[in-house]
Amino acid sequence: MYYLEGSQEILRNCAVLSHPYLDGGPVTQQALRGAYLRLLKELAPAGAYARYLEERLDGDAADGASVTLYTDRQQETDALAEVFGLGDDPRPAGAFASQQLEKCREGAAFLAERDGELAALVSLLTHTVFTLPASWTGSMSERNAIGATLVIPDEHWHVNDVAEAFLHEFTHTALFLDERAKGHFQAGADQVLLRSAIRKDERTLPAVVHSLLVATEVLTWRHRHGLDEGTGFRLHGSTRSMRERATESYEALTSLPAWREDIVKDRMFQLVESAGKHLAAL
Repeated sequence: MYYLEGSQEILRNCAVLSHPYLDGGPVTQQALRGAYLRLLKELAPAGAYARYLEERLDGDAADGASVTLYTDRQQETDALAEVFGLGDDPRPAGAFASQQLEKCREGAAFLAERDGELAALVSLLTHTVFTLPASWTGSMSERNAIGATLVIPDEHWHVNDVAEAFLHEFTHTALFLDERAKGHFQAGADQVLLRSAIRKDERTLPAVVHSLLVATEVLTWRHRHGLDEGTGFRLHGSTRSMRERATESYEALTSLPAWREDIVKDRMFQLVESAGKHLAAL
C-alpha cells in the first residue's frame, strides 16, 4: 500500500473512515489519531480487547500526544492475544519478552532512520506493538484488532527482519482500512485456494492477495534501501525466492477464470495489477 499507493491514499482512507468520530475543529494529526482510535473502539468485538482500547484512548488523551505503546505486560498481552485467537496457546516458560520488546524498538528505529514518512504512518495507525512468550517466531495482525501488531522476534533476527515485520503488518493494516473504505472482494472469494507468496502454503484467495501485496512492499523496501542478502533475511527469505513466489502468486491470481468479474472488486483488481507492474520493474 505505501509503496504502491503512497502515503496520501493511506491517510485519505483513515480520514474518511474516522471522519464521523472527529470532535470538530482543525483536523490535525493528533485529532485524526483520536478519531481513528474511537473508530477502532466501535469496530472492536466486545470483551477484554474493547476494554483495552478504552484504556488506550484514555492513555493517549492523558499523554497529550499520540504514541505507540510497546508492551509485554501480561494484563495487556492477554487481552490482545484473545482477539488474535491466541488466548489458549501454551506459553513456554523462560522466554525473554523484555529482550524481544527491545528488538521491536530497534527495528522500529531502523525503519524510521531509512524512511521517516513510512515510520510516521506506522506510528499513526499502530496503537500497540506487543510481544509475548510463544513457541514460534514471526508477526501477526488481525482484522478484528486493526492497529495492534504482534511481533515475536527470533534471537537471530537481523534488525532489518524486525523492520520488515513492521512493514509486513502495516501493509495488512492499511489494506484492512482500504477494504473498509472501498471494498476488495466479491462473495465467495474465500472459497478459492491458491499458494501464498509469504507462507508458501495453500491459503484462501484474500490471504494470498494480501501476501502478494506484502511481498511487493517488502521487496520494494529492500530495493530502495540497498538491503542485500548480506543481512541474512530470516523472516521473509531471500530476495530472489520472494520475488519468484510473488510473481507466481500474481500469475495464478490473474489467470483465474472471471478473476476481475466474479472474484475481486475494481479496487483490488487495480491493486493487484499495480503489484504485477511493480514486481516486473524491480
